Amino acid sequence: MKFNYSTITRILEVFGHHMTHIFENVNESEIPALIDNAKFKESI
Repeated sequence: MKFNYSTITRILEVFGHHMTHIFENVNESEIPALIDNAKFKESI
């Protein structure tokens, strides 16, 4: 999985095998938890 975070717009995009997960208004401290969340959703 790859991810891209924009500090200007505070949008995190996580690119998975099945889908792209987009999270808005993300603080930098929340990134690891949201990546784990996307990994969990990809495994289902």
